[in-house]
Amino acid sequence: MSQPEYIRERLDSLAKIDKQLVDVLHRASLTVSSLIDLKKRNEESKPQFQQNAQEFYDDLESATVQLRKEIKLLDENVGTRLLPIQTHKKATGQDNVKLEEQFKLLTKYLGKDQQS
Repeated sequence: MSQPEYIRERLDSLAKIDKQLVDVLHRASLTVSSLIDLKKRNEESKPQFQQNAQEFYDDLESATVQLRKEIKLLDENVGTRLLPIQTHKKATGQDNVKLEEQFKLLTKYLGKDQQS
């Protein structure tokens, strides 16, 4: 079954943001490396550090702006294009009941008489 166009666009946009965040982490690594070189009194690495730091902040800003846009779109479309998201857990005891059922089935299939 094909996904609706709107959902596909959102997923593509989030994939681009994910790639941007990976680039931010890579740039942060390069910035720290050039800072270490700079701290070792290697003045030649100062321009490289400045460039890496600037590109880090540029990449971070771009990813942040894009992510905020996606969050805004999500907020605007919950309940209209998207199903409401349930964040409050109501049936807290059911997890334990289901877990016990699964342990009993596992014990039965493994042929053990007791649970550990």
